[in-house]
Amino acid sequence: MNKSNRVLVVDDDFMIANMHGKFISSQHGYELVGTAYNYEQALSLIQELNPDLLLLDVYLPDHSGIDLVRTIRSRNLPCDIILITAAKEREIVEEGFRLGVFDYLFKPFDLDHLQNALIKYAQFKMRLSSSDQWNQESLNNLKKLRAPDPTVNPFHKGIDMRTLERIRQYLLGCKELQNVDQIAQQTGVSRSTVRNYMTYLVEEHIVEEHLQYGTIGRPQRLYRLKG
Repeated sequence: MNKSNRVLVVDDDFMIANMHGKFISSQHGYELVGTAYNYEQALSLIQELNPDLLLLDVYLPDHSGIDLVRTIRSRNLPCDIILITAAKEREIVEEGFRLGVFDYLFKPFDLDHLQNALIKYAQFKMRLSSSDQWNQESLNNLKKLRAPDPTVNPFHKGIDMRTLERIRQYLLGCKELQNVDQIAQQTGVSRSTVRNYMTYLVEEHIVEEHLQYGTIGRPQRLYRLKG
């Protein structure tokens, strides 16, 4: 099983930080390693804990979140960042992307948006670690997760993120190939819905599809997570 993505939450609002931390802890494949409420505390914990991902508020009492991102990059600390801000200024967005921010969440947002960002990040890390050889197509698919095109966002394809995560978590625990009937029975999702979601997951290169040929009839489609 893949190791958990280790997350540090940085937010000056104690209640918001704890809420986001508890939500992250509840997500499969994620581990909350700490919570910080200002720049100095965050920088100290980043160096001590080596998190994979930072959930970072732009507005901190001692420095801005952007200042923290600059420091992380200048010290070559291997940490990805999802930036949270109530400000939609163009300059912050541009600077964040120049510094390699993975994704943005604009306040106010609900936990579905946070879950979507976490799912994208997990997919990004899984594809990054599972590819031995790279070509332009695989790189383009990876870039879609880091800076997604709204026209290919799963919400625009009628994909519900809770259902997607339920199916993904089930497949994560399966060592053997699974057919649509097995997935539907174990997840409580209808067969037609499972077929649609498997088509989406195959298109996104998250799941691999195999054809099993019998003596008569059409071949059976079997699925499992890549990596």
